Amino acid sequence: MKYSVKKDDYVMIIAGKDKGKIARISAVNKETGRVLIEGDDLNTVNTKAVKARKASDKGGLVKQPGSVDISNVMPICSACNKPTRVGYRIGEDGKRERYCVKCKAALVTKKATAKKATKAKATRRKKSDAPAAETETSAE
Repeated sequence: MKYSVKKDDYVMIIAGKDKGKIARISAVNKETGRVLIEGDDLNTVNTKAVKARKASDKGGLVKQPGSVDISNVMPICSACNKPTRVGYRIGEDGKRERYCVKCKAALVTKKATAKKATKAKATRRKKSDAPAAETETSAE
């Protein structure tokens, strides 16, 4: 069966305990009709206890992407920033492309980029020549 969402699409969850939240699809299982989603503060994220097998490994709780039915997600159009249905048409290059039904733009689902605060790089102090400068002034 052909689905309107694919891997790395940003989608809005339209039903379930995470309704209204935005997530990224990490995998699509066509046989069961479910998608694995990743995102911030989702309730469908699974936690698994992992034991450290080597001295270099870390043990503890590991978060894994949760599974949602494919009918409960809608792709988000990057042009209009709204969840939309997907249409298909032949593009300029002759290949089939997905498009947003609301704004008719080619569907490229990317996360809305907000300006992030960048961290200032740590500056290293160079070794100062303070002791050498003191000896020169004392010699005069």
